[in-house]
Amino acid sequence: NAVPTAEGAVQLAMEKLPITIHGSEVLVLGFGRCGSILAKLLAAMGAKTTVAARRKSQLAMARAWGLSTCSLNNLSLNSFDLIYNSIPALVLTGELLAQTREEVLIIDLASAPGGVDFQAAAQLGREAILALGLPGKVAPVSAGQILSAVVPSLIWELVQSRA
Repeated sequence: NAVPTAEGAVQLAMEKLPITIHGSEVLVLGFGRCGSILAKLLAAMGAKTTVAARRKSQLAMARAWGLSTCSLNNLSLNSFDLIYNSIPALVLTGELLAQTREEVLIIDLASAPGGVDFQAAAQLGREAILALGLPGKVAPVSAGQILSAVVPSLIWELVQSRA
């Protein structure tokens, strides 16, 4: 469900931001299934998109797609209008959130425990949104079709592995 997640994440940003996606400075944390689709969609919309990931292979793929990159170990967050997190581990700590611009919008797409210190974000006055379940909210028919195509094979793989 990476595509409906990415589309829902963009929709949410468009509803919340006072600026366009086009021309905005966007950071995508993580370059897995959701992060990669989201970064590609944002770039196609004209966002100045940067990807941060740990694995060098993911950063190389992002660069091959024409995206800017940086290591998760070397983040500088003061230029971004919008930050998406797709990493299900605490990445945006209070210390890092303090580097962000006051008007930044942070959208966490990661499953529990998520990657944003929401308490620190609130204390700093940063808008941070936990956006779980986007596929079912923004594209329920497509999300259901995707799941119905994938879940039976996942169940079959599980059964086979236990046989």
